[in-house]
Amino acid sequence: MPFVKVLRGGQITMPKELREVLEIKEGDILEVQMEESKVILKPKVLVDKDQAWKRLHKIMTKVGKRHGKISEKEMESDVLEAIRTVRSR
Repeated sequence: MPFVKVLRGGQITMPKELREVLEIKEGDILEVQMEESKVILKPKVLVDKDQAWKRLHKIMTKVGKRHGKISEKEMESDVLEAIRTVRSR
């Protein structure tokens, strides 16, 4: 297992072989968690809220066409409920 050195400001450099396996590139976002005495880094993707809603609306429109008419209000309600469920996990 490779070692890393903590630099000024708490910065560390992740070994190249780990970055390659995890496909982590410069500028990527990592979530940091502490579990007992361990530090866990998880790659994350941040999406602009407006962009996410547009993409989601496009997907839900396709789903609606396949499964019958659903009002925009019902669609939004279902989406918000799904988001709440995912965030609660």
